[in-house]
Amino acid sequence: MTDDAELDDLGLADRLADGGQGTVYRLTRPAGMVLKRYHDDVEVLAGELGRLIDLPARMTAADRRLVTATTAWPTGRVFRDGRCVGLLMREAPARFATRLAGRSCLLELQFLLYPRRAMWDALELPSGAQRTWLAVHYLRLFEVLHRNGVVVADVSMRNLLWTLAGGPAVFALDCDGFRIADRPPAVRSLDTVGWADPAARRGDATVDSDRYKLALLTVRLLLGAHAVTPEDVRSSASLRATLGTELSALALRAARPGARPPADSWLEALTGANAEVIQREYVGDGHSADEAR
Repeated sequence: MTDDAELDDLGLADRLADGGQGTVYRLTRPAGMVLKRYHDDVEVLAGELGRLIDLPARMTAADRRLVTATTAWPTGRVFRDGRCVGLLMREAPARFATRLAGRSCLLELQFLLYPRRAMWDALELPSGAQRTWLAVHYLRLFEVLHRNGVVVADVSMRNLLWTLAGGPAVFALDCDGFRIADRPPAVRSLDTVGWADPAARRGDATVDSDRYKLALLTVRLLLGAHAVTPEDVRSSASLRATLGTELSALALRAARPGARPPADSWLEALTGANAEVIQREYVGDGHSADEAR
């Protein structure tokens, strides 16, 4: 059941991040948790947030373990004067952060999609094989979420984390933006620029639009290219040669609304013989899409 709390009963400590919807604080009580406090102008559907919080309890044990390990899933609502003003969640594990230019920062997906910059010199970027396994981990998460009736909705370079520490692994933030299929979102969010489904109406989020964004995520991660799309794969023989026959066919399907491949189709391609193509032909060291063509 949802573990609700009153704002005044929480012990606020460090201010960790500010975003478009709220501010995140580390808490002294309860220990090991963080608070996302919404800005005053953010409308929260407390009932929908409660349903989202309770959802993992209805998953199989294996699915629940994966969701718990790879997401900052909300664990409780926070109220003040009867109004839902925030949520509780666990902080991203320390291995999903690093130090760059003398300060701590999260290992966001964006580091893997742009050419290496001078300030990233100390950052270990993944090899082609490691990129493949990071893609596999993201795909497994999406497969579990979709199978349990969850639409991710806003997919971006900022709310997906990665690490190589202890082996390739991934972690998702801003899970309050997820929604249960065919239900309204607890907190309405807009698509991140460059990550929208061109066939969807603004603000809409469906499994089909998720599958388009999952194609963006997979292809961009494998190629190290922040702007490449399934439509680019359709028009570029060079990109198709780099991806190989099976992945290219999936990308072409992703360009067709209603026919987009599910996560398990990408998983099958990446864990089969096609993984060798990616590892051999394109090491994923941060080249741009133009360099890959």
